[in-house]
Amino acid sequence: MEMVLVPIRCRIPEHLHRIGKTQQWLADRVAMSKQQMSDYVTMRFVLKIAKAKEIADVLNINIDDLYEWEWRGE
Repeated sequence: MEMVLVPIRCRIPEHLHRIGKTQQWLADRVAMSKQQMSDYVTMRFVLKIAKAKEIADVLNINIDDLYEWEWRGE
């Protein structure tokens, strides 16, 4: 069985709380709509690598810290 690393929870809200900012603030900083940001936070969609890097840079975190990760077997 092959193990794959999958995101299981978005951590953007906790990083925003830590710095006292809102999802709207972050959406504005990375040029996306509040609805798009909400879709990523609720994991309706998973961020593509370039946008994830941009968000991580704005939040001053490592890209790995955007999500809680888990190894799962396929």
